This record gives sequence, C-alpha cells and structure tokens, in this order.
Amino acid sequence: MDIKEKAKMFAIKAHMGQVRKSELDKPMIIHPLSVGMLLEEYGYDDNVIAAGYLHDVVEDTKYTIEEIEKIFGKDIASLVMTASEPDKSLSWEERKKHTIKTTKKLPLRNKLVICADKINNLEDLYLNFEKSGNRDFSAFKRGEKDQAWYYTSIYKSLIYEEDKNLPIFIRLKDILDKVFNKKEDLFLKDTIFIDNQAYYTKLKQLHAQKIELQRLKSLVTLSKPFVIEFSGTPRTGKTTTINNLYDFFKKGGFDVSIIEEFTTSKYYKEVFKKKLDKMNLSDSNIAIIEEVYKQLQNAISSGKEIILIDRSLNDRQIWNYRRFIRKDMPEDKYLITQDKYSTISKDLIDFLVITYAEPLISLKRDYLSSLALEQRNFLNIDNIEEYNNSLNALKSLFSNSVDSMILLDTSNIDMNDVSIEVTSKILPVMRKKYLKSFKQKYNLK
Repeated sequence: MDIKEKAKMFAIKAHMGQVRKSELDKPMIIHPLSVGMLLEEYGYDDNVIAAGYLHDVVEDTKYTIEEIEKIFGKDIASLVMTASEPDKSLSWEERKKHTIKTTKKLPLRNKLVICADKINNLEDLYLNFEKSGNRDFSAFKRGEKDQAWYYTSIYKSLIYEEDKNLPIFIRLKDILDKVFNKKEDLFLKDTIFIDNQAYYTKLKQLHAQKIELQRLKSLVTLSKPFVIEFSGTPRTGKTTTINNLYDFFKKGGFDVSIIEEFTTSKYYKEVFKKKLDKMNLSDSNIAIIEEVYKQLQNAISSGKEIILIDRSLNDRQIWNYRRFIRKDMPEDKYLITQDKYSTISKDLIDFLVITYAEPLISLKRDYLSSLALEQRNFLNIDNIEEYNNSLNALKSLFSNSVDSMILLDTSNIDMNDVSIEVTSKILPVMRKKYLKSFKQKYNLK
C-alpha cells in the first residue's frame, strides 16, 4: 500500500460516522477524499496528496498531530498541521485571523493543501446554492459577509509571494467570484435566455445536480448501469425527453446509450416479426417481452454508466394487460408473466418514466406536428383511451416493479417542460444510488 492509499484508508477510518454539516446525508469523508483527488488531479507529489486526505483528521477526530507524525512522517504531519486550525476554544474570529496570518508565510506545498480544501468547500457551497436557488449560509457559524471576508483573505494569503496564475489558484479565484461576487456566464443569462429567465433558472438547478453527480461518480462506480425506462403514448414528450436526457448526460461526461424501441427496430421488422406470424397473440406478446428482456440484459452488460431504454419490460406489461382485457391472453398466462417481469424489473430498472395525455390532446398534437392529414392507423382516441385506462389499472404493479417512477400527465405541459420535470425527478434518485454505493464501498456506518 503506497502512502496515498494508506492515508486515504486512515482518513476513512478516522472520520467514520461523521457527516457533512451542510448536507447531512453525505459522509464527511467525501470532503477529504475530494481534496486529495483534487491535489492529484493537478499533479502534486504523493505526500501533498496524502496530506489532502488527512487534512481534517487532527481538527475533527480523536487523532493528534503526534500520531500522524508517527504513522506518516514529519513532512506529511507538517502539511496536515498547517491545514488545521488552532485551539477551537478560541472564537471564530480569532481562529480565522490566525489562519490568515500564518498561511501567508507558509511554503507552497503547505499552501496547496489549504487551497484544495477551500476549493472543495466553496464548490460544494456553490452547488448547494445552485441546486436550491437559495444563498443559504445557515450551516455555518458566521454569515455571508464574514465568510466572504475569510475566504477572500485566505486567497490573498495563499498567493502572497507566489504565482497567482497557478491553475489551482485560478480555480480558487473562480469559485470565490461565483460564490461571493455572483459571477456567471452573462452570454447565457443576458443573450441566450434573455426572454426566458425562469427556464434558465431551472436549467441551472439541473446543471448543478449533474455536476454533483459527476463528482460522486469520480468517487465510486455503480454496480450496474443506471437504467431509465420510458413508456407513453405518442405526442406526450417521451421521445423528446429521451433525446434531451441523452444530450444532458453525454455533455456531462457520462457514458450513456439509448436502446431503441424493439418493435420499431430494423431487426424486429426484418427478422423477428417473421417468427411471430406463426404464433397467436398471447404467445407473440410473451415472445416480445422475452426478447426485450434479453435486449436489456445485453445493454446492462455493455459497461455503460446510464442506459435510456425506449419501451422495455414495464411497457410490455401494459401491452400484456391490454391483451388480457381484450381476452387475447388467458388469465393464468397473464398473471405468471406479470409476476415474472415485475420481479425482473425490480432488479434491473432504476427509474420508470411514463408520459400520457388526454386522448384528444395527443391526437391534436400529432396532426399539428405533421403535414399529413390522412387518418392515423393506430393513433386514435380509442387506443389512447385504452392505454390511459391501462396505466391507471397498473399503478400498483408499477409501484412494485420499480423503486422510483414518474407518471406524468403532459396535457397542459410544454414539451421542454416535460424534460425538465422528468430530469428533476431522476437526478435525486441517481444521487441516492451513488451515495449508497459509496457507503457500501467503504463500509461506512
């Protein structure tokens, strides 16, 4: 075990049971791990990185600086010591003034650990502001004015007699400006979204949640891809939302794929459909759901981080129910299939999205979005009504088939707002999955 890994594991044990004061569902150790990783990202030496992992141990746990020196040596102990505040019996102001004064004359390597700590704290704070839309300093002992004074003063001490153009110092200055000077991309705010500030605010909230997921992703890998299944009638926002989510995650650095609807795929039309011609309706529907299941299994084993799948197991459950109520599928076969794929869905699908709308609204949208006035073969009032009734009948099934879902009536919602609403429900579930995986990885209590 090298010194970095040794320091990391020591810090995890030392901070066991502690939580982040600004986000009580986050283990405290996420902060030291992020600080160490940030220092590694900028290419600093192993002892500096190890000190990043350990920088809060003396200040916030039972371990003393003497114990750190005995285990990790004088160099790392020195780096940790200067990143730790003096006697906490002193007032907040006294402790901060001491830190500002002593930081000014520190060697660069000591300053780097302090700098990385401040960057991570401020970036977390900024993300919380963006996610909530509220500049809340209530988790801290002093308010915004005092915090601005402290962080600005520390920045000045860090760059004192140093090259302020070091990338790590530039990053600290940038986040300082965002948190305390409300710096933002004015081209987006005042040009692109000049006529739609409310929409821009919603997008900023989603963007902040995505950045948080990126950071959690750097700490842990999920045991399987995060699978989102989509179902819904035409012209209710399903396809638009799938494409928007793909773009949203792809641009955020996630390895994401879209699995197209099986019954509209080339393989289905040219190969699989021939097999169905020899079957009755009941057996053909079961054959389709079996194939959809295989498709999902193959996608999950592909190594992707996120899978967006257009009509999968739960969508076929809707079709099977429709066959059942039409008496095209015997009850015993229907119930066996329902139970089997509900259990499989529970294991494989993380989030279910179903969009629907009033039948006449869906049909109107279809005509208005197309040049064709010919009568639709499958999209008609009766079919849409049957689908919506099936959704209502299967609500309890869906609640047992997935842990998280959204059934969204889009009758009175703009299509872009459908994507906003769906994404805002998915991201907290993903966050919870990443945090659970992180805790399991390190056996955190």
